Amino acid sequence: MLKKLHHIGIIEEDFERAIEKFKGFGLACEELIENKEAGIKIGFLRTGDVMFELISHTYPDSGEDPVASLIRSRKGTINHICFEVDDLEAAIQDFEKNGARLVQGCPKPGAYGRTAFFYPDTTEDVLIQLYEVL
Repeated sequence: MLKKLHHIGIIEEDFERAIEKFKGFGLACEELIENKEAGIKIGFLRTGDVMFELISHTYPDSGEDPVASLIRSRKGTINHICFEVDDLEAAIQDFEKNGARLVQGCPKPGAYGRTAFFYPDTTEDVLIQLYEVL
C-alpha cells in the first residue's frame, strides 16, 4: 500500500546551476549526497512533505546496471515519481499483480532504505519508484 509521495526525481546535466536555480525559486538544497560508486550526485530540496531529488551523473553509463541505465535514459523532464511504502515486498507484489514489471536488480539499497523501480512500459509510461525508509 502506498503511504505518501516521497519525492520527484529530476535528472540535471549541470548540477550546480540547477541547485542555484531551484534555490532562487525558494527550494533550498537540504542535503547533498555523492555516491562515487554509483557515479551520481543527489541534491534533496523540500517543499512541504515532498522532496525534489536533483540527480547528476558524474561519469558515462557503463550499461552494467539496468536501473542506472533506465534512469539515465529519461532526462530533461521529470524523471521518476517515488512513493514511500511501509512494506516494500508487499507493495512490489501489489504492483506486479496489476501488470507492473520490476526492473532487473531491484529491490536494491537506496539513500535512506530499500528501493525498487518498475519499467515504465508497464506503468503507463511513468517511471515509478517505491521506497521503504529504514
